[in-house]
Amino acid sequence: MQKYKWLIQLTSFSILLIVCRVAYTSGLMFSFLLWNIFLAAVPLYFSIKALNAEKKTGIVVYSVLWLLFFPNSMYIITDLFHLHKRPGIPLWYDLLLIFSAATNGMILGFLSVGNMEKVLVRFNSTKVRNLVIFCIMVLCGYGIYLGRFERWNSWDIVAQPHNLAYSMYSHIVHPFRNRDTWLISFGFGLWMYLLYGYTRKLKIAHDN
Repeated sequence: MQKYKWLIQLTSFSILLIVCRVAYTSGLMFSFLLWNIFLAAVPLYFSIKALNAEKKTGIVVYSVLWLLFFPNSMYIITDLFHLHKRPGIPLWYDLLLIFSAATNGMILGFLSVGNMEKVLVRFNSTKVRNLVIFCIMVLCGYGIYLGRFERWNSWDIVAQPHNLAYSMYSHIVHPFRNRDTWLISFGFGLWMYLLYGYTRKLKIAHDN
């Protein structure tokens, strides 16, 4: 549980940066990162519930919920798009603010993947497990694309299921027309898979 104590400190640092910026500028710029950090923590919660679930039904339900919200943890990386010089605040401060929030999101995400890998250990071989994790990372990359470039949210699967399904259907049946969609998905997915594999070697995402 030591990793969660460090995570609280890291997250608190990002929150402090956001609060100080709002207080100093009397503006709400980047306050949305508070919500994004919260959403990044949701997959970790569901992964813990899935890991501790005793019945297969509970494991399935929490695993599906984890998969739906997992892209939120990595999505914060794309908030770097918002970085540019603004009056009244140094550029380096905003860089530190966004990057620290994005780092927290990645850590939260990888910790949740580590928990889900422990769930998969119950059912699959190592090769199958690695393949599943790779596919999950690509799906996460696709989720990042849907969130950043098409502005869909995780809850739109309930709020706007038909519109979301149509958008996804268009990407699948017209892959060459939507080349950037799949390049972004596989690019982010491969990067996250390799980075997660490195954290796994260092036992960052697996230590208790």
